[in-house]
Amino acid sequence: MSSSTFLEKAILSKQVRRADFLRFMPARQEKELLKQAFYLRGKRIVHINAVANGGGVAEILTSLIPYLRSLGVESDWYFINPNVGKKFFEITNKIHNALQGASIKVSRQEWAEYERVSRFIAAELDKIDCDILVANDPQILLAGHYAHLTKHKIYFSHIDTSSVFKPVWKKLLPAIKVYHRIVFSNRGFINGSLPRRKIRIFTPAIDPLAPKQKIVPKKEARLYLEKHGGIPKNCHLIAQISRFDIWKNPMGVIQSFRIVQKTYPSARLALVGFNIAKDNPAARVVYKDIAAIAGKSRDIFLFFTPEGKDVLEFTVMAQNAADIIVQNSIKESFGLVVTEAMWKRQPVLGGPASGIRKQIRNGENGFVVKSPEEMAQKVIFLLSHPMEKKRLGNSARKTVLDNFLFPRLVLDHFKLYNSCLK
Repeated sequence: MSSSTFLEKAILSKQVRRADFLRFMPARQEKELLKQAFYLRGKRIVHINAVANGGGVAEILTSLIPYLRSLGVESDWYFINPNVGKKFFEITNKIHNALQGASIKVSRQEWAEYERVSRFIAAELDKIDCDILVANDPQILLAGHYAHLTKHKIYFSHIDTSSVFKPVWKKLLPAIKVYHRIVFSNRGFINGSLPRRKIRIFTPAIDPLAPKQKIVPKKEARLYLEKHGGIPKNCHLIAQISRFDIWKNPMGVIQSFRIVQKTYPSARLALVGFNIAKDNPAARVVYKDIAAIAGKSRDIFLFFTPEGKDVLEFTVMAQNAADIIVQNSIKESFGLVVTEAMWKRQPVLGGPASGIRKQIRNGENGFVVKSPEEMAQKVIFLLSHPMEKKRLGNSARKTVLDNFLFPRLVLDHFKLYNSCLK
């Protein structure tokens, strides 16, 4: 691959006005945000991640960069060219899973390829001027380590590294330690071998101004799903909106759904996980396994291939249309899909992953479930108690308003950048 082809710059047409998002902040927080932004005038922040579309990191950056710019902070976002090679993303997918505890061997040849491509990416990063370089997740980890040796660098780990597969962790630990700051979304995700003085905890958030957070009348949303997804508009609809991934445990959702059907035979299940993230080739394997189990069942709807669908609109409609939203994750760094559903007044039934437990207060704004049987029990309870579902949904919305909206996350970023520059 020739030079200048390993990275692409994200072109963001979206612009935001500060007045539109400052209204979501308490006065004292707003004052602090503007003060921190003033300190960063004239500085340039560059973020880099794996992909421009698909996954929570890309969604965060799509909103974050316009917010930073609206406050006078020069910011850009680069991602890996999708043509960098299928093999590279297969290797980084292995590394990603190993860092979350899977016993996956990465061969000597695979490490060599990861390092080779990372050095090319680093060479292109060195040509991009910045005061702070922010690298997101393992695909970028090594490239960020090699690049900008004299600049301030921050590594964002959006995954749980508390129980890593040690042979892979041992290879990457020296590179992680080079970064000036290491950021996690959850204190429980920190690996004990990391230097504590460098670690910061950022709770993720959703952008209330983003089209994805739109609230649509349920009737309209159900008509849309019937037209574009073939789902009957009058059924009891259960949905998991998450990419096909072993950690999201879609198999357990199907098991739970079969139990629910004994009480609600007309219920339908939608697993919405459009395959648009190029860094997750394993998704196709998981999807094929799920499709084999679902078979030709008319009551389970799988959405994987994005062709012919407006992915964003379909996702928004599914979140608004569902009677019950589940997110059955075994591991989840945070789970923005949970936050999005809660913002739309959906009490989510979440799996045991710690990122989900950070959002759901069991019995107050949703339920945390530990088995297919328990999930089925709670689905049946919510379908049978609409007023209780409404109460939990209102509480879910307030939880997000108070804790998980984007203006607060921007303030966290500004404090982080300024702590490096000092």
